[in-house]
Amino acid sequence: MTNIVDFPEIEVNPETLPRQRVFYVGYRYVGPMLCQDVQNLYLKRKGVKNGKRWWAIITYTTLDEYSSKTYSFELEECSENHVPDMLERFELDGEVSISDLRKMGWRGRHRAQIVQLGAEQGDLFKERH
Repeated sequence: MTNIVDFPEIEVNPETLPRQRVFYVGYRYVGPMLCQDVQNLYLKRKGVKNGKRWWAIITYTTLDEYSSKTYSFELEECSENHVPDMLERFELDGEVSISDLRKMGWRGRHRAQIVQLGAEQGDLFKERH
């Protein structure tokens, strides 16, 4: 007589987070007109606090113009679902796509804007297809 032992199925984990935590997302100009400086912006995955994952927009800067040492400076932070809104506030929404965010480890929900088509647009759509 043989004994049959059932082993539990191996659970496949979803794609793991990348080891990298800071990602370059673009630049912006800061300062008064004709004296503007370029500020490189980075998206940082901060970790989980109170059950929510937090992200931040950071930049690297010196404390004074005579120092060569740079420090990270956090400009804004938000929870994971609000990352696209934060990128839009910094005018970086065209620079970073949702698929880029997914590769960075973003697991939030994306709210798409629903556009209602009027009668004129609907008729044009029917004529083309």
